[in-house]
This record gives sequence, C-alpha cells and structure tokens, in this order.
Amino acid sequence: MPDSSSLSRRTLVKGMGALPLAAALGNSGIVRAQNRTKVIVIGAGLSGLNAALLLEEQGVDVQVLEGRQRVGGRVLSHRDVPGNPESGGTSFAPGYARLMDACKRFNVGTIDVTPIVPFFNDRELVLDGKLVPKDQWPTHPRNPFPAALRQSTPWSYLNPVIGKNNPLKTADAWLDPANAKYDVSLHQWLTSLGISEDVIELCWNTNPNFGTTAHDVSAMMVLFGATFAMMQAQLGGRTFGYTAVGGNQAIPEAMANGLKTPVRFGCNVTGIRSTSSGTEVHCADGAVHKADFVISSLPMTVLRRVHLDPLPTGLKGLAINTLASQPVNMLHLVIKKPFWEEDGRNPNIFSDGLAGMVVAERKGRTPKEITSLTIWVRGRNATWMDTLEPKDAIAAIMDDFYRVRPAAKGKVEPKAYHSWYRDQFSAGDWAVWAPGQVTAFAGEVGKPLGRIHFCGEHTAVSNRGMEGAMESGERAAFEVLGLV
Repeated sequence: MPDSSSLSRRTLVKGMGALPLAAALGNSGIVRAQNRTKVIVIGAGLSGLNAALLLEEQGVDVQVLEGRQRVGGRVLSHRDVPGNPESGGTSFAPGYARLMDACKRFNVGTIDVTPIVPFFNDRELVLDGKLVPKDQWPTHPRNPFPAALRQSTPWSYLNPVIGKNNPLKTADAWLDPANAKYDVSLHQWLTSLGISEDVIELCWNTNPNFGTTAHDVSAMMVLFGATFAMMQAQLGGRTFGYTAVGGNQAIPEAMANGLKTPVRFGCNVTGIRSTSSGTEVHCADGAVHKADFVISSLPMTVLRRVHLDPLPTGLKGLAINTLASQPVNMLHLVIKKPFWEEDGRNPNIFSDGLAGMVVAERKGRTPKEITSLTIWVRGRNATWMDTLEPKDAIAAIMDDFYRVRPAAKGKVEPKAYHSWYRDQFSAGDWAVWAPGQVTAFAGEVGKPLGRIHFCGEHTAVSNRGMEGAMESGERAAFEVLGLV
C-alpha cells in the first residue's frame, strides 16, 4: 500500500473504437504475452511520465509503453536546428508548479524568455500578399476596428476584449454548470458583444488559436484559456516564462531517465481490454502486455482508433468519438544569411496567406540574435496542408513565404516540418472543445472505464498545456493508488 506520509507532499488535484476488442482481434494471429506488471501507462508524454513516476515513488511496478521512438509526446524540440526550436510545448510560465518541480527534481536547466517577448510581439502585417506599413494601417481599407482603436494590430485586438468580458474568475469555472450559457461558439459570443464579422475573420479566423474558425470552437474553451493565462501572468510577475536548456523535450527525457523501468518504445497500441481481474494492452506487433490497471494518455483523436473492451457508450463514447485536436503545422527554417538586413524589414510576420505567422526564434546568446525562423500554419490552411505530402506542403508554404519576402530566396533552408494531424500518435495537437461539448461531456473524459484510467491535457481541470498534462497524470496516478 502507498505510504501516506510521502503521498502528503504532493497535492491531489480535484476534479474530475468502434468494435469490442475480442471481435476486432479475431483470429488475426498468435499474440505474444509479456510479463505482467501492476500498471501499464500508455504514452511517454508529460502526463504519462508524471503518472508513472508518482506510482513508482509509491513502490508500484509500472511499464510505460510508447508508440514513437522518443519520449515527449506533443513536446517536440528540433535538435538539428540552431536554438532547438519547438514544434510543441513552446514555453512554460513560472506558475507551472508541477513542471517547474520536474525541472528542479531532474536537474533540467531553464532559460528566461522574458527578454524576447517584445521582439515576438513586434510583427509585420501582410494582407492579400502585400505588406501593410504600420503608418498606413489606421487608414487601410481592410482595417475593421472602431475609430478609437484603429491603431490596434490584428494579433493584439481580441485578447483585451476577451479579458474584459471574461466571466470566468477561477481556473475550474469552465466546468461549473452555472456557466453553461458560455458553451456556445466563439463566433456567437463575440457577436453578442458587438464584435463585427470583419474583426472576427481577421483577428481569429486568419490564424486561430483553437479550431479552424470561430464557429467550431466553444467560447468556454477560449475563456478558460484566457483565465488560465491571466492567472499565470499574476503568478509570474515580471517573468513571462521559460524554455528548457536543450529544448523543452529535455524535460520529459529527464523524467523518463528517472524511471526505474525504462520506457518500451515502438508499442503501437491497437486494443485495450479491461476485465474484473486485470487488463490487456494489445499492440500492432502482436505483443500483449498485461497489468492490473492501465493509464492511457492517448488523445481522443487517437483513442477512437483503438479497440476498447468494454466498449465505451453514452457520454464517454461520445467524447472519445467526437472531441477534436488542433490542426497546426510547423516549418522550421535554417538561416543562411540575414535577409532582413537586406530588405530592412522585420522578420516576424502576421499574414492572411498560407505562411500565416512567421516567428524569428531568438535563442542565441542575446535576444537580438536570430537563430532560426518558424512558420506556423493554422486553421483552414493547416487542414489543407494535411491533405498534402510533406514535400508538397513545404513547397507550398515556401512559395507563399517567398512571395511576401522575396529577399529570403536562397538565404533560408527548410529544415524541419511537422504536421500534428498527420502524426499517427497525436492526430492533432491540443484538444479543441466544440460548442456544447464542455457541458455535454467535459466531466466524463477523465473518468475510468473499468480498470482503464485516463490522463492527458484534455482531461485537465484547472490547467492548460504542459501543466495541464502534468495535472492530469497526477490525478490518474492517485486514482490508481487508491485501488492498488
């Protein structure tokens, strides 16, 4: 049994396949049974690793299974690009208590990114393939803002509006039934505030943080994100956030190295069975891993491809089959020559084109040193990119980038491209709650299915992103500890 004295040093967070496995497996071939362990954790991202570490601390035998050949899940650092830019988990705030604790426990160094924030927020505006100079924007025909706010930029206009009108005052208020009236489309909520269609199209739909447009994301999710960001800003004080030395993937790597039992890689899970006496995890290579309990960190977009027995029904089944993940593609460019010195323009771009957001990564010795460029493709552009093979997607993105920055031709080189939707072990990035889904089943996604327990940022109650993943792993571990 767990040692209650050692358990007390951590805070338990309060909160919360289409065919049966036997039918799916049929007589597909002989399976190889592996040694039984107490708990199997599926997924070596932050949530799964945090759950595994907590269980091991209490003397529970744990085996982590990972489909990829690396740890980190949706935290991905590109070590072959100068500065180790991120395609997932770009930075973390001082208020990410669990993540900061992991950095301290496993000796992962951190880098304060506060000095680069002013550079990040300074961008060029490109509309219809043409640069819009700052002094021309207030009178530009595409400027949709009210007269008193026409100096505002498209990337900064909505955040103050959302913050001013945000009814959620605590991190878990998005799950309060009293706030269910905000579980409508972001478009509906914004228009109720008098925000025009032109503003929504430019400021949200062009480069959306959630969903593909303001129509397919719940306002509740956006409000939750805004509340979380506000609280993190208050906790952080003058410090905006950090990245890890060597890239943020160094954090899950260090956590994995802290496990007593090494992560087992290449385990593509195809089925999970829960019975009264234990669980089985079936993998694509025919292996069967047995345990008393399973903790799955798979996103719903991946879990719905896995054969579950018992078959989830009701709201649990609805959640598994419908909760979406964010389409976002990242293209990282190596710099051969600083082309921005030639054309005299800011390398950062906000555009309504395919290369929607271009960010100069400043991860060198000083904030002024640009180490690489990252192009973000989001929303409807990302869904289109995901229909293309990577080489064709890269070519299309670069064609658009060169149209607006011809000076960059021959001076940059595409080095790393990642589509989270085409990643079979993610099928998208962070979870996206559609209108009505929060009230329908947000309280169900983290609940167990027999002996199968669930974690992952989509099951977090009070945190988002990397800290949400850590929170969810902690909750799942404590659930299982109450049963072993």
